[in-house]
Amino acid sequence: MPSDWWDSPAVAAWPLGTNAQSARAARRFTRDTLRDWGLGSLADDAEAIVGEFVANAVSHAARGAQAGQQYGQQLGLRLLRRTGEVMCAVLDPSDHAPVLRKPSRTDEAGRGLQMVDALSDVWGWSPVVGRGKAVWAILFCA
Repeated sequence: MPSDWWDSPAVAAWPLGTNAQSARAARRFTRDTLRDWGLGSLADDAEAIVGEFVANAVSHAARGAQAGQQYGQQLGLRLLRRTGEVMCAVLDPSDHAPVLRKPSRTDEAGRGLQMVDALSDVWGWSPVVGRGKAVWAILFCA
C-alpha cells in the first residue's frame, strides 16, 4: 500500500432508487463527480462500471420487492478518491456474491461482469453486515 494512500481521500454518495432511471442518474453523478475531482479521463470506464453495478442492484431489489421485502433505502452508490485511484461501489440488498461467468455466444445476458473485469484494475465485493453487500471496482489514475 502506498504511503500516501490516505493523503487526499474524498467520498461522494448518491442514493439509488429501484426504478430504471437509477442507472442513468448514477452514471451522470459518476461523470460529474470525477470531472469535479479532475479525473475526467476515468469517467467513461467508471460510468460503464457503475451502470452495470446499478443494473444488478436494481434487479436484486426488484426480486426482493416481489418477495415482499423493502430495499429502496438500501441501494446506494459510493465513489471514493484516494491518491492514485478511484473506487466505485454500489450497495445492494442481496447477500449473493457476484459471479464472473462465461456465457455462450447465444446467451442474451451475463456479460456485465466481464466488462467490469476488463475495464477495472481490480474489482470484488464485500459483505455489509445487515444490509447485503457492496460490489466495487478500482480504477488507477494514470
